[in-house]
Amino acid sequence: MSSSRSPDRKLKPVTIDAASAVAYLAHALSDAVFALPNTPESILNLLLTWSDQKEKNRDGSAVQFLHVKNPTATLPTDIAAVKGTNLSVFLDADLLIKVVPSLYQLASSAITPSPRPLAVFYANASSISSAHASLPVLAHITPFAVLFSAESSAQEARDVASIAHFIVRDTTVPAVVLRSLGGPNLFQPVEERAFPQVHGSSRKFAGSSDVVLESFAHASSSLGVEQKFFEYVGSASPSHVIVFAGVLPHEVEEAVHHLVQSAPRKSPLHLIGVIRSRVFRPWSGKDLIQALPKSTKHVAVLEVSRVGHPTSHFGPLFLDVAATLHSEENAPAAVVEARLKVDGNSILYAKTIEKLFHDFIVESRGPRSASFFETFADAVDVPHGATVGIPIPLTANESDVDGPYISVLSQFFKERLHLTNVVDEETVTKPGSDGLSAEFGLGRHLAEIQGRERFIMALHQFVSSNAYLPAGLADAIREYVKTPESNVEHAVASGKQALQAIEAAVKQSSSLPEPVVHGLKNLLPDAKSFLGSTPAARWLLGGDRLAYDIGSSGVHHVIASKSNVKILVLDTQPYAEKKRGDNRKKDIGLYAMTYGGVYVASVALHASYAGVVRALQEADEFDGPAVVLAYSPRQAIGSSGLVKGGGGVAATASLAALKETKLAIDEGLWPLYRWKPGKATSDGEDLEEPIFTLDSEKLRGELNEFLERNQYLSMVANAEPEFSTAVGSSIEKELKDEAEAKIRSAYDQLVAGLNVTPVLILYGSDGGNAASVAKKVAAEARQRGLKPKVSVMDDFSVEDLARHKDVLFVVSTAGQGEFPGNSRELWKGLQQATPASAEHLSQLRYSVFAMGDSHYWPLPEDAHYFCKSGKDLDARLAALGARRLYACGIGDDRAADGYMTGYREWIPEVWTVLGVGGVEVSDAAAAAAAPSDDAIKTASNFLRGTIAPGLEDTSTGALSELDTKITKFHGIYQQDDRDLRDARARAGLEKAFSFMVRVRVPGGVATPQQWIAVDDISNSRANGTIKLTTRQAFQFHGIVKRNLKRAIQEINQALMDTIAACGDVNRNVMCNPNPHSTAVHAQVLEFTRKFSDHLTPRTSAYHEIWLDKKVVATSEDVEPIYGKTYLPRKFKVAVAVPPNNDVDVFAHDLGYIAIAEGDRLIGFNVTVGGGMGMTHGMKTTYPRLGDILGFCTVEQAVAVGEQVVTVQRDFGDRTNRKHARLKYTIDDRGVEWFKGEVEKRLGYKLLPAKQYKLTSNADRYGWIEGPKVGGQPTWSYGLFVQNGRVKDTHERSLKTGLRELAVLLEKTKAEFRLSPNQNLVIANIPGSLRASVDALLARYQLENGRLSGLRLNSMACVALPTCALAMAESERYLPDLVGKIETLLEEQGLRDDAITIRMTGCPNGCARPQIAEIAFVGKAPGTYNMYLGGGHNGERLNKIYKESVTEEEIIRALQPIIKDYAGSKVDGEHFGDFVIRKGYVKATIRGKDFHDV
Repeated sequence: MSSSRSPDRKLKPVTIDAASAVAYLAHALSDAVFALPNTPESILNLLLTWSDQKEKNRDGSAVQFLHVKNPTATLPTDIAAVKGTNLSVFLDADLLIKVVPSLYQLASSAITPSPRPLAVFYANASSISSAHASLPVLAHITPFAVLFSAESSAQEARDVASIAHFIVRDTTVPAVVLRSLGGPNLFQPVEERAFPQVHGSSRKFAGSSDVVLESFAHASSSLGVEQKFFEYVGSASPSHVIVFAGVLPHEVEEAVHHLVQSAPRKSPLHLIGVIRSRVFRPWSGKDLIQALPKSTKHVAVLEVSRVGHPTSHFGPLFLDVAATLHSEENAPAAVVEARLKVDGNSILYAKTIEKLFHDFIVESRGPRSASFFETFADAVDVPHGATVGIPIPLTANESDVDGPYISVLSQFFKERLHLTNVVDEETVTKPGSDGLSAEFGLGRHLAEIQGRERFIMALHQFVSSNAYLPAGLADAIREYVKTPESNVEHAVASGKQALQAIEAAVKQSSSLPEPVVHGLKNLLPDAKSFLGSTPAARWLLGGDRLAYDIGSSGVHHVIASKSNVKILVLDTQPYAEKKRGDNRKKDIGLYAMTYGGVYVASVALHASYAGVVRALQEADEFDGPAVVLAYSPRQAIGSSGLVKGGGGVAATASLAALKETKLAIDEGLWPLYRWKPGKATSDGEDLEEPIFTLDSEKLRGELNEFLERNQYLSMVANAEPEFSTAVGSSIEKELKDEAEAKIRSAYDQLVAGLNVTPVLILYGSDGGNAASVAKKVAAEARQRGLKPKVSVMDDFSVEDLARHKDVLFVVSTAGQGEFPGNSRELWKGLQQATPASAEHLSQLRYSVFAMGDSHYWPLPEDAHYFCKSGKDLDARLAALGARRLYACGIGDDRAADGYMTGYREWIPEVWTVLGVGGVEVSDAAAAAAAPSDDAIKTASNFLRGTIAPGLEDTSTGALSELDTKITKFHGIYQQDDRDLRDARARAGLEKAFSFMVRVRVPGGVATPQQWIAVDDISNSRANGTIKLTTRQAFQFHGIVKRNLKRAIQEINQALMDTIAACGDVNRNVMCNPNPHSTAVHAQVLEFTRKFSDHLTPRTSAYHEIWLDKKVVATSEDVEPIYGKTYLPRKFKVAVAVPPNNDVDVFAHDLGYIAIAEGDRLIGFNVTVGGGMGMTHGMKTTYPRLGDILGFCTVEQAVAVGEQVVTVQRDFGDRTNRKHARLKYTIDDRGVEWFKGEVEKRLGYKLLPAKQYKLTSNADRYGWIEGPKVGGQPTWSYGLFVQNGRVKDTHERSLKTGLRELAVLLEKTKAEFRLSPNQNLVIANIPGSLRASVDALLARYQLENGRLSGLRLNSMACVALPTCALAMAESERYLPDLVGKIETLLEEQGLRDDAITIRMTGCPNGCARPQIAEIAFVGKAPGTYNMYLGGGHNGERLNKIYKESVTEEEIIRALQPIIKDYAGSKVDGEHFGDFVIRKGYVKATIRGKDFHDV
């Protein structure tokens, strides 16, 4: 068939996306266009618009448009009814199987000509795996032309469409263009190309496939694109080639090109290539042979399918390739199928292509029996810089990242939520689903809005056209009409009032005029629907692909609609990718703010749940569209369920996402903010100012420019005075670099003018020992006449070292031979340097003192970890040409005098080489430079130090090092966020300093008013969470220095304090919060508070510094119990009320076991010498349970405790803080000596201990009935709080619910009691309020639910990211580990068995793990020592079972033990007793035996 049509309508010379390019061309070349179900909205909208506007084709003829609803039933007749010759059909690839009859009809018509349209079918697959699933259908519909289109190029999409239309016109063969919509929809410039001239009748199809192939070649040549049937990219002489369907984007070829160019010449990856198949049908074997390089030895055919989904192995493309090559004499010896398996969230990176070829090469070297190999995309670990081009989405499922946000939406809006386009697995795989498009969801929302607007119009017309209405009806309707939906409460109230008025009027219709009655009857059905319902919260949910194409995506349509529709856009780009930048992604928030009239917020659930809820609330209250950007970085989860993190350390997905979120926020890559646009006032003249609120410290540059351009930055800066100094890390780094350059210059000039030898002392230290040694070296150097300078290693670069002649390094060892956090950057620089690039180091003289613990990793194969960092540094400096002053010194914590043994051997030799070995030095002077803790306490003037002026210093977020030792006595620890430490160091910023504040709560009892105050302080001063500690105290985390003083003041205003919550004093006194006898508890609590007050330091420094008490010049502080140096170490006290031992009374320095007769407390059995702390590998440190000294009366108890404290004050070890606790004093001198010393100071002897029985150290949960008050019972509710962290999550609104509970109980005598197991007891609830409390517990999902016995008995310390001593995760990790152990227990029917499990990030024992039945103590990131056999009642220590185990090893070790326990435990036997009886571990009789296995 010939054609005289002129070239097609000319496209506008603007950028366009692939979908639009295809739609334009199809419309221009067709007489009819069909859209079948699931046609992409961007195409459907264009077709609908052109149809409405009567747009004509390139001939000037009308184009028939038909939206086919039921193609299975009507498509053949619809095609037959087409008026014209040329037809384009858009359909979902999943529908191909359903329209097979129609395709066969067209195909047969091609052979036997009859009047029918020449059709091109555009089959749109939602993902690459979906496209591959369509190949079996397309392979068997003959004769048919099947072309592949790669959607990463708009130009190529249009060219392929042109070729398909030409083939159809030239040969009369129907064509299918298979397109994959998985990639981002990019706008690109499209070049105009004239449509090829169609041949005469001789070109008609004659039953030969060659005619179709010739037509393809002619069209390609005419268009000037020279597309081939098969196109090769790769090595000039490859050995391994993969053939793939042409639906994959061209980033595949880019990845292969990169691999070939970057791989070493001898690497197999240097000899690889790929072949893209552009024409699937008809198949051209000869063109494949021509495209395949002669050197090829191995061929693989790529087949992509989803994990868990059925797939046809040895698909049609593989069979075609195999048949072709097997028919050739010199063809490659082997053809295999490469099966790429993808899960719901997989991204095909360049690294995945590398993995494919790696597996291909490995397979080709193995036995020849295999005809396929599998590669799993989700198992690929993608390092920095590994991606090439755009990540290629393999499926559309994003449920793992959107799930938490959907939960928050559901929790917040409940039945109001209308969420129309949730992307889940169902919508991806189910044909006919409407869930993947924001445009579809918007359409549904707009339809609802328009329906309400029509109803309101009808109401308005009814009121205005009827003068005689019943009383109140018109007013009620007018009130509803004028109320916007965003005012939910008023809309509900006015709607109900209007509905009642209408229903009342209908009932009295007999007395009303006929027009009014008729109008009411017409209104009533819609009135019940609209007036009787709560206004909907209309939300859409989109992925970060929307950022690639804002203009034609759902975002633009939402904004432009100006309707009350909100969209939540998830950005799932991992931090590493975000840091590298992607100029294809657009800033949706900036776009929306610039557009105007849109509420915009940027949030992150892993950073602040409250911030997400606040943004949702503000968006809901805004009368107009809203865009909420939400960060949820995707994680590549391996088969173990863990995510590979930095340094190869595995972490759970939620923990990895949390860390990435913090990094992105801290570096300004994901700022948190809220923007409420201004609007005109009622008179239309004045404008309300827009409100911009910055919820994080930093903004990206583009947002900064927008705010400055609109003069809003000054407003933000005024509201947040600190903002201006934190706007850009680049400015801060420049200033810092400039300042350091000036300092170095001044220092060099000073040294040059003095007749002294400079020496630079650099250290790497996590725990502080290396820093102390470095300062000691500097003190000695100064006395010997040298000019020392001390700094952390990361303050210097490799180039900086060349400016110094003599450098001494002091380096401790972290984890498995790793460098401490403040030395890694310099070490990386030295690793990357070469002798040529670092030739300036040839003049450097150096010596290294390496510090470590030779017993930390006891296995022989792990011995090389000892002092590894220091040894590596010594060797690397030598390799780069630097000269050793003296050999590397070794400081071993296990030596006779600890690391000082090696230090005393190393340092004299260094001084000798430097020529100052003969100078006498004073040990006292050196000690003054590195003062002991007692010296610091003495010099602090009763805990004042220089804290007050330090708080006024705004140049840093930290206090001085010496002051941080004193602030502990005030209940304050200086910390930094270790998740951000490395990133901030690389950026030249100081650490992210903040403060942990611990609030004393003697006995753990707080009032509802105090709970509300604590909640307020956590929100306004801290990180928005509350930590319930293992010692019944409140802890706030993340308090920055500028908020510190005000936080302390607000704590004191709530009648609480922080003094002595930490430090070398008696700390918070613990007491059982949930006793069986309320009367006894009241007496015990009274003693607890009395004893706590008695041992509180008497210094007035606390009130002067924090509460602004005036200093009285004539007064002098006196500490009658502690003295100027206070205690050698911390001191802990607990009071147990049998039969409960939830306080773990034997784990503390001093314990009281309450002895009662009925409801009367008569006295206490006194215990001394407990303590959990120890040091890994140092057997001279160990946990210990206390000994019972005897019995004392209630009246004697305070005096007994005081004398126990004074004996420890006078005899405790003040020279070695690792040996300074009371437990060592008693073990060194004997318990009988200690008892005698206490009794001597008391002036009387203690009585023999009385009988008691402890049954459990667990909490009691749920409702517990208490005594009656006024004839009504009181109640207590034991509430499980996982690891003591009170916060709202998408699963449980714990923090909000507890605040509401406190408000409810504020005017009662109820109490919030903190449990020693980090849980909460709401006590003394009036019986009249129990139903209300139950309702609140249910509303906020606070009930304990069906929790396992293991989880209810779990406990963890804070550990990372804030604790400076943590070696591994604890609080953030234990819940996930418990979940995996729960699975083992459930398999054996042990879900409800109460087993204590505890975890700490270091061996200091804050969560008292050494008395748990199962315990894990952090040793290195992802690595723990595993202990078994603690007593269920807290009266026996556990024993080490395995050292240095990972999660996988933990599960493998516990599985057989739990199975054995289920099968052979005796009735009533606890797990800890069982493992000892069965010989898994030995019983620990006393602390000194703890390390004996």
